[in-house]
Amino acid sequence: MSKPQIAVIGAGMAGLACAQELERGGADVIVYEKSRGLGGRMATRRQNGLRFDHGAQYVTARSRPFTKYIETAKRSGNAIPWKPSIAEDQRHLDAPFEEWLVGHSGMSSLLRPMAQRLRVKTGTRVHEITRSRDGWLLETDAGRERQTFDAVAVAVPAPQALTLLTAHSHTFRRLTMARMTPCWSVMVRFDSPPPAGADVHRWTGGPIAWAACDSTKPGRQGNAHAWVLHGAPSWSQAHLEADAQEAARLLLREFSIALGQPVPAPAFLSAHRWRYAQVGQPLELPCVIDEDTAAGACGDWCIAPRVEGAFESGRSLARALISIFELPAPGLLR
Repeated sequence: MSKPQIAVIGAGMAGLACAQELERGGADVIVYEKSRGLGGRMATRRQNGLRFDHGAQYVTARSRPFTKYIETAKRSGNAIPWKPSIAEDQRHLDAPFEEWLVGHSGMSSLLRPMAQRLRVKTGTRVHEITRSRDGWLLETDAGRERQTFDAVAVAVPAPQALTLLTAHSHTFRRLTMARMTPCWSVMVRFDSPPPAGADVHRWTGGPIAWAACDSTKPGRQGNAHAWVLHGAPSWSQAHLEADAQEAARLLLREFSIALGQPVPAPAFLSAHRWRYAQVGQPLELPCVIDEDTAAGACGDWCIAPRVEGAFESGRSLARALISIFELPAPGLLR
């Protein structure tokens, strides 16, 4: 039997984990990513000579497969422990309870060991998939892809996956049960340090949920006094359609209020809106698969709101597709 041709849509953690597992199982895989780089919400913004991890801030590893992958990333120098001091509501911690890991030059660095042998088409947005007698066809912003695929794996936020898949099977209606919340992420650099008293602040209530000094992460020392602020889900939802600069200004003011002291005037200030940032309610399924059409969806929204959840969901979808084509199951990372 010839190798099945499989398209993976999305080059975040779920998509690349899925693609890697499919390749190991004997499939021929192409990954499509709308952005210019890899990582999805594990993103790093480079602007004006600065770098900000404006999406996922760190990862932890608990399961055996993900721990094995992280150990590989550590050996290659792509994953490095981060031990910030943390101020959390009324308590101060010298370091996190479990190991936090970050990418060496940005969070997307954590994906490099996974992506290095995969075919990835970046800057290619898939806006429609159709099923023909011969298989799956992909419509991109550049037109229809010439290749026909035997299967398709959609590794994007649940609402976007629903748009692509819902017309093809009633199975995908369950994606409506996954709830995702937005987040305004503010990137700010100060000429002098703000009166934070800790490298990381976390709040369980109020308009701001997270503030972290990116400069304290390994490999970011040239990024002096660079901070990332995350709006709480309710605040981000209330300001969802705000202008980016207005959102940045408002959240910076909330940061100052939360610290109880004025912060220095910013030397750089920008904001990014993550419309589907966090998982408010996961499906509590490993993945969603329709065997009749050989299509499926995966992501952290299937399992849990953690990078590790995206990894496990991507692998689960890959194995479900592998079983359709009766390929040998991959033996690595078990």
